[in-house]
Amino acid sequence: MRSARQFLLFLPILALLAHAQDYPGLGAMLDSEKAKFNIPGYAAAVYYKGEILWAKAGGMADLRKNIPVKRDTPFRLASISKPISAVGLLQLMESRRVALDDDVRKYCPAFPAKNYPITLAQLLGHMGGIRHYKESDPTDMNNTTRFGSVIDSLRKFSRDPLEAEPGTKYVYTTYGYSLIGCAIEGAAGMPYEKWIEDNILTSAGMRNTAPDTGRGPSSRRSQGYRKTASGTIVDCAYSDNSAKIPGGGWVSTVDDLLRFADALFKQRLIKPETMERMWTSGKLRSGKLTGYGLGWSLSRSPEGDREIYHTGGQQGASTILYLRPEQQFAFVWLTNLEALENRLPVSRSAYKIVSGK
Repeated sequence: MRSARQFLLFLPILALLAHAQDYPGLGAMLDSEKAKFNIPGYAAAVYYKGEILWAKAGGMADLRKNIPVKRDTPFRLASISKPISAVGLLQLMESRRVALDDDVRKYCPAFPAKNYPITLAQLLGHMGGIRHYKESDPTDMNNTTRFGSVIDSLRKFSRDPLEAEPGTKYVYTTYGYSLIGCAIEGAAGMPYEKWIEDNILTSAGMRNTAPDTGRGPSSRRSQGYRKTASGTIVDCAYSDNSAKIPGGGWVSTVDDLLRFADALFKQRLIKPETMERMWTSGKLRSGKLTGYGLGWSLSRSPEGDREIYHTGGQQGASTILYLRPEQQFAFVWLTNLEALENRLPVSRSAYKIVSGK
């Protein structure tokens, strides 16, 4: 049974849902994208100025079983997992259990020493030199091995050489976030998933978010699909996400991700100054900005507004969580088709429709 405090956290969200509005133009745009790209199923939702204004589910969560997508259908988040892990580590920074300039091995001694120290900040900003997937090895991206823990999953990459000296090159890497998960465990003294559950999911009211392990909410997640060269929709390749939970292995729903955004905007997860640091671009040793903060992609809209977002793409999923902090706007679009490239333009269009600008 939930405590009274936990129940009270849900009341603002329940109140917001009561004020949901209809945006036929937004629904029509997403249905058009669904038809244009032959997306089997999707869910989307909008948060604006403290309210969940709109949500929609369309298409099928499972074509073979004829199961439609519902508003509470979990989808693979893919790399939207990274902002969740980043916030978890920054909470430890605020409680002074880690410093971002610390070597990751201080908290994750299971990771073997390299030629250079790698800081937590460098890992959060993809500047630690850790590799991404090996294109030459199809079993790397399409992992079929079940790993029992975050530390166990380090076997996937930890013995490989660095791609670059830390701080000198931006190398986007999901495996780098496995080290973030390991550091969270070492600093918190508990499993990574438990820290995230206690300090983010429970605090934000994210009841339908879980690791993609086939248990809990992930047991009813949407089936994933891919498109063949001829345009036929088929099941996606099998992938066991236990190899990369912190960087690409969570599942969630549109409402839960808006709860996450709401908790950030209302400063219930981290302090304002920490959030601004999280949303500030990293800088290489050369002085070049990376365009990526601590767990988030950063950009400017055509109108000049600050955009904070993260896309996700993996087997059977293309996703985006898109924020405009100054406008208190958040948009979530989760689909069960991989390799969609239209997520940022669609998010910008959603903002225009909702804001009327």
